[in-house]
Amino acid sequence: MSRARRRRRHGPAGRPSERNATVTEQADRAKGTERAAGGPGAERAPSVRWARRQRIVDAALAALERQPYEQIRIAELAQAAEVALGTLYRYFPSKEHLYAVVLQEWVERDRHRHRQTVPAPARRDRARSRIHAIIAAFERQPQFYRLTLLLSASTDPEVRALLAGADATATMLLAGDFAGMGVPAPRDRARMLYAISGSTLTGAVYHGRPFADAYRLADRFLDLCERRAEAARRP
Repeated sequence: MSRARRRRRHGPAGRPSERNATVTEQADRAKGTERAAGGPGAERAPSVRWARRQRIVDAALAALERQPYEQIRIAELAQAAEVALGTLYRYFPSKEHLYAVVLQEWVERDRHRHRQTVPAPARRDRARSRIHAIIAAFERQPQFYRLTLLLSASTDPEVRALLAGADATATMLLAGDFAGMGVPAPRDRARMLYAISGSTLTGAVYHGRPFADAYRLADRFLDLCERRAEAARRP
């Protein structure tokens, strides 16, 4: 058979590679279509990434429940979470960043536990119930209060952004409770109550003063606010 006839039958040299490339492109397009349509591969990668990230957060939280923050080693957290050290750092570039996320996780879990175990308070008692729950959480696990103060001194922009967001949410919720009581300037009152509680918690956690002081002074402030609200409602 002549060379020209072989070329006509089989095509120019290199055509099989082009056909393979075309098959590969078609397979890639099919995968893309599958993801867009919600097929088997649609959520696999994001769910795996989320599960891996959550294992890291869980391992870090469990470590803080056992030992002080300063004694925790990132390499041990990676081992406990069953991820490579480089993988952990891809999710959390620094120890401070990781523990800012851990602190958020702990707050959410404790808030959920409180909602599940304590009946919903009356509108006028919501601020008292909320601040009591916060004090009780730090009384049970004072290492998380120490972590809060330690991270508040961080210069890491990611950490500062996470803490600022958490502070804004906490202030908004407590201000909403004060507004429900009819207290004037509810946002200012929320900040005042957090400042009082922060001072008494620091005394309890770092200087051995009774946690009862934190509850007592928070209650005194709330009693004053309630009287102010009642006076404002009088004709």
